[in-house]
Amino acid sequence: MNYTVGIDSGSTATKGILLADGVIVRRFLCPTPFRPADAIHEAWETLRAGLTETPFLTLTGYGRQLVDFADKQVTEISCHGLGARLLAPDNPHGD
Repeated sequence: MNYTVGIDSGSTATKGILLADGVIVRRFLCPTPFRPADAIHEAWETLRAGLTETPFLTLTGYGRQLVDFADKQVTEISCHGLGARLLAPDNPHGD
């Protein structure tokens, strides 16, 4: 199985999902604490708990550069663009 974790470390909330072959199988949400890296660590540990292999990890959001164990870091704007493209593939202008 192909596992992927995405974590969005925002200024007020930290959100994450675990995908198994492209399907959401686990979710994470908590208020972002004074130390955002703590929430990133908590999300990572929660989302990958019980797996026998290490998922690919992508971070985005305010705190994306606060930890050094992510496989990829992506800006929020890039995530918004990709999300729009995936949700509305036939609308090249976004209207």
